[in-house]
Amino acid sequence: MSSPKFSNLVEMFERSVEQFGSRELFGTKVDGEWKWTTYKEMGKLVDDLRGGLASLGIQRGQNICIVSNNRVEWAVLAYACSGLGISIVPMYEAQLPKEWAFIANDCSAVALVAATKEIAAKSKEVREKAPSIQHIINLFGGEDDPASFKALLKKGAASPVPSIKPEPKDTACLIYTSGTTGNPKGVILSHGNIASNVSAVHEILPMSQDERSLSFLPWAHSFGHTVELHTMLSLGASMALCEAVDKIIPNLAEVRPTILVSVPRIFNRIYDG
Repeated sequence: MSSPKFSNLVEMFERSVEQFGSRELFGTKVDGEWKWTTYKEMGKLVDDLRGGLASLGIQRGQNICIVSNNRVEWAVLAYACSGLGISIVPMYEAQLPKEWAFIANDCSAVALVAATKEIAAKSKEVREKAPSIQHIINLFGGEDDPASFKALLKKGAASPVPSIKPEPKDTACLIYTSGTTGNPKGVILSHGNIASNVSAVHEILPMSQDERSLSFLPWAHSFGHTVELHTMLSLGASMALCEAVDKIIPNLAEVRPTILVSVPRIFNRIYDG
């Protein structure tokens, strides 16, 4: 393999925004219709959230947890964190609060991002067991809610902060194992690690900016995180975000993806159906 195309995720992200600005990136089904976020719109969201996170005093080398299924805001947070030298620590909505608390405490997270009102309510229990958490940010509140994603976007738009360029050895993400042999263990994924894997996909698989995926594998797992989110974005391709696991088949018919990033069990279900 030749030398990697990218050395960090910030370089990769900003190159794609510049090259593919008008192209569709993320599709979300709203009121029965697929709405698409372009690369340029994504770039603006990341810039604004980076400024918003910086306004909270969150600094390079710190960790932020997110409890959320795949959604546009998940990706915005990931790339905004990268641009500040912050590591994202993804967790699953289906996990128990005691598992969120263990992970948040183990990595000394300074903030937790909650996808829903139910998760935000349970986050109070997490905060009791993970004293390092200084902020609970929600993805559902309006601009008038100072703890909301939208309020941080507004604050960041008013006070922009330039992105840093992380070193390849800097941590981009902490993926925690399922903990089948004890407590979960955090796996350190560096910028250089992920960027070199993405570069390898470019070299090995014949993919182009015209590809489209239906995203249903969780980005909280290293496979979906690297091979779908980062690789598709680096190509200028697009991802439709599946409504739910039981909607995979109808969503496939609507989106007509050219690529599926999946595990054998899902392919078997599609075949049997």
